[in-house]
Amino acid sequence: MPERIVVSFRGTAALSRPDSTDAVLPSLGRRGAARAAAPPSRHRGAPRDAGAAARGEGAAARGEETYLARALALKKRAEALGATLCAWSAQTFSFEFTPEDIEEAVLLAALAAEDASVHPDARFAVGIAQGEMTYVGEAGRFTALSWGQPLLVAVMLARIALPGDVLLDPALPAVLAGELMTLGAHRGVDGARRVRGLRLDAQQPLRRQVAESVARLSRPPLIGRNGELAALAVPPGSLALVRAEPGAGGSRLLLELSRVLAPSRSLFVAPIGASREPFGALRRALARAAARAEKGRARAPSLPDRLSPALARLIAGEGVEPWTAAEVVASWLAPEGARSGLILVDDTGEVDAASLEALAIALEMGGGLRAVVRLGRSEPLPAPLNAMTLVATAALGPLSAAGAQELVRRLLDGCIDEAGARRWAARAPAFPLALRELICEALESGALRWIGRSVAPRRRSAGRGGPARTMTGAELAAPPASRAIEGRLRLLPIGPRTVLTALATLGGDASESAIEALCDGTGAPKVAAVQAALLGAGWVVRPEPGWLKLSSRTLRDVLLAAVPPGERSAWHLAAARVVEDHAGVLGLADAAWHAAKAGDRRSAADLAGRAARAAGDALLESSAAELLAFADEQETAREHRLDAAPDSTSSQPPTFRTPIEVVGDAPDPQRGAPGSDGSAADASRAAADSAARRRGSTMPVESGGARDGAPRASRPEGAAAPPDVAPAGFPDVALLEEDFPLADASGDPLAKTSESPVLSMNDIAVRLADLAKQALVQGELRTLERLVDELRRTGEHPELVERMTGLVSLGRGAKDEALRRFRSAAEAEASPAQKARALLAYGIALAAAGRTEGALLEALSALARAREAEDRRGEQACAQFLARLAAATGHEEAARTWTQVARLAGAAPPA
Repeated sequence: MPERIVVSFRGTAALSRPDSTDAVLPSLGRRGAARAAAPPSRHRGAPRDAGAAARGEGAAARGEETYLARALALKKRAEALGATLCAWSAQTFSFEFTPEDIEEAVLLAALAAEDASVHPDARFAVGIAQGEMTYVGEAGRFTALSWGQPLLVAVMLARIALPGDVLLDPALPAVLAGELMTLGAHRGVDGARRVRGLRLDAQQPLRRQVAESVARLSRPPLIGRNGELAALAVPPGSLALVRAEPGAGGSRLLLELSRVLAPSRSLFVAPIGASREPFGALRRALARAAARAEKGRARAPSLPDRLSPALARLIAGEGVEPWTAAEVVASWLAPEGARSGLILVDDTGEVDAASLEALAIALEMGGGLRAVVRLGRSEPLPAPLNAMTLVATAALGPLSAAGAQELVRRLLDGCIDEAGARRWAARAPAFPLALRELICEALESGALRWIGRSVAPRRRSAGRGGPARTMTGAELAAPPASRAIEGRLRLLPIGPRTVLTALATLGGDASESAIEALCDGTGAPKVAAVQAALLGAGWVVRPEPGWLKLSSRTLRDVLLAAVPPGERSAWHLAAARVVEDHAGVLGLADAAWHAAKAGDRRSAADLAGRAARAAGDALLESSAAELLAFADEQETAREHRLDAAPDSTSSQPPTFRTPIEVVGDAPDPQRGAPGSDGSAADASRAAADSAARRRGSTMPVESGGARDGAPRASRPEGAAAPPDVAPAGFPDVALLEEDFPLADASGDPLAKTSESPVLSMNDIAVRLADLAKQALVQGELRTLERLVDELRRTGEHPELVERMTGLVSLGRGAKDEALRRFRSAAEAEASPAQKARALLAYGIALAAAGRTEGALLEALSALARAREAEDRRGEQACAQFLARLAAATGHEEAARTWTQVARLAGAAPPA
């Protein structure tokens, strides 16, 4: 038995000769007395006057002419909407719809109940119910007789309904889901049954129609902030501060200042993304200012020729030196006549430091620039702005009671009376955002009903509320608008809410393409399909074509807090990939932050290293240092985690990554000092073991010394690294006969190298190379970087310098940069011995990056070239690296075989 929605109509059909039959008699009461005449209709709650009664009697007299015509017209309309006539009687008839056609069923009922061409007392009364119906037979093309409980319920509801009313079965699924708007309950008696139905709001029957009322809210002028505006009218060349908590109207005040101060040009700077991208906020502000200048009447300012490329680099996300960025800002906001430029910074505490530094430099350049920044009540002034003198400070508190009432009236375009405005203004804290969100929630939930030029409560109790309850500490600490926003989000369908969550994850301000990419795979609708509704409901604004921005920071925080803890890592991981694909090279800093939040430490270190490299190229030294420190932190945290236990929560497959410390060269067993009995080799082994333990190596390290009679290995089995300084041999990181400590008493590893007055340049280069290799073994990346820089200054051993630089980049997380260096060296033309060294170094770098297959192929190629050159030490190094690679990937038999090959190569006399 199929489930159907049944809509039953009851009309008034008068008899043609009521005085010629005894069938129409007064109904008797319980004791046999005639019942009193029915009272006048209570429709709309207003009594009928004598004229109305006369018109009603006239309409009843013409009932035999109009009832059938109206019923047939309604039948045609129902058939056009896909309905089927399922039952009829003298004064009732019913249609059935499929459950998916609930909107069509409600529309048909509302149109009949609100038919303006029919007198209110002669309109149809309607009942709607849903359930299983039994097919009986056909009586025409659009008639399929059916019977079932929904038909009985719908007919009873139609019988007790007043003319012009639509009563809904309280068990109707659409009612339970909150999709239909009601005006309270109506009770009556049909025969011996008590019947109760919910009155449908025929003028706004669907919740989505009610939600569309939010789009009618007006943008009121700034209310109650005249004193603050006057205080912030600062002279040119000065800095002013606005202190305002979220929702107090700080952003709106900044925009109003741009109008009141009438600057030559203004630049509105706000946080973007995760606020980790150097110059991210300044880049977006300049891009939007340039877009507005192209669309508006005011033309973009003409910059000096030397600054035009800098502006292009800034907007492209490539970055420039801070002083150059400041010059771009100063030129963009150059004064025109008596008017000077204005810088407005919103949510200053979240703006990246590089943007603030450039703005501070621009203010110090002169030229009459003035700035107004907004912070929270207790937020300290960021470091780049500390050196500047504040000439004015304004704090935004709650509105007065009169101001709150005025704001409610202005939001509703004056369509609510004074009592209603006072009633709703008292329902929320007197902050602008809280009041606006409260009105939006009331309209979307149906508590307020906006019809024409009238806004009134849908029920008498709406807006009054129960007794005040004690709020929790979290509720007291939350922004005032949080509760209203949470209530609105509960009414929002899952699809648009997912789009909003994606936008919040991206920082609350992102391109539509990035939002679309992040929503891909979540089942959310296309951004284009929901953006009109989101814009109309005030969830988002459009700061520029192709971009969406959440309407408030409070909304962003509420959306992020609502994400279940188990899903946050997935959101951040997907966001890291989206930002990597859509951002510039400096924007990879945001991607690194998302990867770190997702627990993907390796990707976070790699992305941060690449962003640091770009920041260094742009001479953003502070940003580069911060990003490098972040990359080191992520790499260290990852290695400590690997040392403790495998990470079962990571979305990345497990990889076997060769640690930086064990990619040094295999030493020559015969290079130990005479009479040392392998002590130097043991020391080297201990250093390597210590480094491997400290950095969380996943590679197996041979424990214990070599057995008697066997040559002692001075490094873990299978280790290999960049070539030695000796031009004819493979690298050798064994301790030399002379003891060169890594640092002198002062702790400076360079104290006895380039600054020594007794060493020749060649000796300096040799010792620098030795120290660099020791730093590599011990995992001292910072020391290694300094030593490589010193070695580069000597001009000696360029191949070693290049490979060591690649290893430093790899250790910093700049994987792509490191692999590029090694690949270029491996593809260059060289002798077989040099080619073998370059190929092996490339293979080691690939292993360190987790690309074991490529590492295997390059190591085999290096082994072939070493044998071609008859280089036994090179062959030994390749074999040891292959043994380590096989062991790391779980191929123990292959590892033992390659270990034996390495021993044979080391035991053979050199060619």
